[in-house]
Amino acid sequence: MNKGFTLVETMVSLCLVMLAVLFSARIIVFALEQSRRAALRFRLLEKLDEYKNYLSSLSFAAPGLAAGEHEEESGGFKVGWRVQLAGPFLKSVRLTASTPHYALPFSFYKSGYFPEASHD
Repeated sequence: MNKGFTLVETMVSLCLVMLAVLFSARIIVFALEQSRRAALRFRLLEKLDEYKNYLSSLSFAAPGLAAGEHEEESGGFKVGWRVQLAGPFLKSVRLTASTPHYALPFSFYKSGYFPEASHD
């Protein structure tokens, strides 16, 4: 009685193992790509939050909040904002942080109705 495997059985089992490895590799590559995108999105959100806080801290008549388009490069990201008058004491600010392949928008309003506190 012969013990062992035939060449055909060995080749079939190797093919099955190879398919399992290929599917696993594809899943790993997909997971790494999603992780990279999530990290990029997080960094863009951080940049948007930084600029929102900066622009919110400016006075209503500051040059950075003048009506029109504004743009800056910051930390490898391009940050642009459009300021439009939404009323006599209200400005609409639309921020966009972007890379060459991905952009993330954010909008907020800046009110000039409340007098600004002076920090003496």
